[in-house]
Amino acid sequence: MNRPLCILGPAAALAAWLVIGVSWAVNSDWFVFTEHAFSDLGGIEARMPWIYNYGLILVGLLATLYSLCPYRAAVDRLEAFGSGLLLTAGLFLALIGVYPAGTRPHVFVSTWFFIQMDMALAALSLGAYRARRSLANMAALALSLAAFPVYILVGITLGWPSAAVAEAYGIVVIDIVVIILTLDYLRRRV
Repeated sequence: MNRPLCILGPAAALAAWLVIGVSWAVNSDWFVFTEHAFSDLGGIEARMPWIYNYGLILVGLLATLYSLCPYRAAVDRLEAFGSGLLLTAGLFLALIGVYPAGTRPHVFVSTWFFIQMDMALAALSLGAYRARRSLANMAALALSLAAFPVYILVGITLGWPSAAVAEAYGIVVIDIVVIILTLDYLRRRV
């Protein structure tokens, strides 16, 4: 019963890139990766912004449902807590589609999604490492703990060329950690 829920994490990651890719292709005449934010693909100037916005709502729903996988696989309260943070992050991801670029709450919900997801993955990675001290879980923990400081350090020293580049970095980190954790949950025979 829980295995399909566990597959939703990697499915959400794949769906997110598909939504970004299709939206980018539709808006390729003006969208520049090193000048814009991905959210611009769902903004007022975008062609067919519904692709991006409804796509993010769907990806947020997948992430929210995926949060049940670590909850059911949890061996301690830290993993259960992390799954709650993940559920909240999924809701904030969906809210990015509800409040697209140009609306008042957009900056808050998009920023809070990344912060919430980073906290969720750190808690889940630490919980997974405590449950099964594997090299993969240690890598997930190190990556989730280093992601935000690296983001800040790059922003202060070099500067991110655009919000989209910074977002892509965050999404790649999320995807890697989710894949590592999902493999761990599936090994637990959930």
